[in-house]
Amino acid sequence: MPTYNIWVLGENDVTLSGGGQLDGVTQGDGSHLVGRTLTLDSTNWSPISVNDGDTSFADNDTGQQLNGAQTVNGVSYGNGSIVEAEYSFDVSDGTNTYTLIAFNVRDSSPSYATVEGIAFIGDPGDWPPVGVPLTVVSAQEGPSYAADDYVEPVCFAAGTLIQTPDGPRPAEQIRPGHRVTTINGRKATVRWVGQRRYRIHDHNRPIRFHAGAIGNTRDLIVSPQHRILVSDWRVMLLFGLGGALIAAQDFVNGTNVVHEDVDFITYVHLLFDRHEIILSEDVPTESLYPGPCALNNLAPDARAELLAVFPEMQSHNHVVPTVAPTLKRHEARLLMTA
Repeated sequence: MPTYNIWVLGENDVTLSGGGQLDGVTQGDGSHLVGRTLTLDSTNWSPISVNDGDTSFADNDTGQQLNGAQTVNGVSYGNGSIVEAEYSFDVSDGTNTYTLIAFNVRDSSPSYATVEGIAFIGDPGDWPPVGVPLTVVSAQEGPSYAADDYVEPVCFAAGTLIQTPDGPRPAEQIRPGHRVTTINGRKATVRWVGQRRYRIHDHNRPIRFHAGAIGNTRDLIVSPQHRILVSDWRVMLLFGLGGALIAAQDFVNGTNVVHEDVDFITYVHLLFDRHEIILSEDVPTESLYPGPCALNNLAPDARAELLAVFPEMQSHNHVVPTVAPTLKRHEARLLMTA
């Protein structure tokens, strides 16, 4: 039976205009939200471990059950509790549109009467901005998205050596204010660091690049969606690009790039003023990409702390692009076989 994580932000960390609620009051289709604004109040999204008969997290699927007792939105639920994607809805910040999923623990009558939080559809780290009113432009009943389509963080395993102007330093020893060397030799200042211990399941097993697999001097371990910059003749020949980002999981070949067989891992997130390519174990890898606005994507307390130390960040209210295009899985597979 597949096991995967769905990253959920609890309803208590969301504000709806007009005192609205996420609960499925209109047959669980989300139409009651259209026209309202929704604001994410924090970045407290947490992984919810799900056992499933397939690899899609959907509506009306009683085979989706909690993998062990877990807490959702501050409430504890027992092992085997049924969970589902009650409805989906699209929100806009005026420039970007995001697809969100109403996460429901099926413990009420009718089953759609409660929604405990929201999950997110998109690329790794592509969370909507925090603290920004997002207008709900549409809603749909009966969503069914592959578990791989849900947003999850990109991160380094603790112990990974990150290149700095003072030499390599383990990721977990890097602090806000430290400087890290980028691929083009710049000294980028770290603005925020996150560290957390995760339970690992089949869906989100870390990827181990054995020494030498992609020019790394030691083994490199990253999350499955963490993207690596590839800049060689294949990228130019096949896609006309000087470089492209490829998710770590798309490098897996069963020999020198493999899924790591562990139960727990400590991950470290590094955030800069912009999306950066830094050197981890001598490999060009991406920093945390938090979406359109790095500052607004931080929790209010973290944002206040950053502004106290780095007031110049107040003016960083612009769209943050990825540093290079990202190849889709089928494109990455084509490149790997070239």
